[in-house]
Amino acid sequence: MKGMMKILERAGLISQDAPTEPRSAEFDIEQVHESAALAPVVAFDVLAGGTPLNLAEIYKNESVPPSAYPAERLLRLLNGLSAMDEVTRITAIKAMDEADESWTIADPVADANAKIRALVAHSQRIEWSLIQLETETLTQIDEVRARQEQATGSIRKQIADLEALAARELDRANKETAEHEGRLKAAKEQTTRELDEIKKTSTQLQNLAAVFGTLIPNSQG
Repeated sequence: MKGMMKILERAGLISQDAPTEPRSAEFDIEQVHESAALAPVVAFDVLAGGTPLNLAEIYKNESVPPSAYPAERLLRLLNGLSAMDEVTRITAIKAMDEADESWTIADPVADANAKIRALVAHSQRIEWSLIQLETETLTQIDEVRARQEQATGSIRKQIADLEALAARELDRANKETAEHEGRLKAAKEQTTRELDEIKKTSTQLQNLAAVFGTLIPNSQG
């Protein structure tokens, strides 16, 4: 144990400047636990993109039982011993386990396994929720597209019908215009002929009156 304490002291997790007393091992062990508790927590509860997970709620919903020594506590402890190599870290954890009767290494291991199962179940649940959302979304998109195609098809048909109606109206208007113009032209031509005939007849009558008017005695005039 003294050798382990020296290792922990060199790692900066404990200090043995004062003389060692009979309960110093337990005191040093607790000091290591306190140092580990102040170490940065492993960021395993954050999704990609920075969205935090409510792990406590997940574990509660999945009925994870409380643990005498939670796995997170051991993770913080390991993080605090990160300056050591793996073999030394494991040896230190074993020494702490043997020195503290309030927990055994089986506690955080069992807690870790229970939480792994909870996270797997939660992962499957949110994946299934995403699949359902994707299915519903694609169905809604298909419905929107179907409505859009039906609406645009109806609008195009109405446009085609209106264009056909406009074409028929234009054709009828052109025919009626041609008929009116034809009647006007015929009337103009008829009027021109009549006026020419009137002018010709009038000229003839004027010539007749001028020539033979001198033969009429003045008394009769």
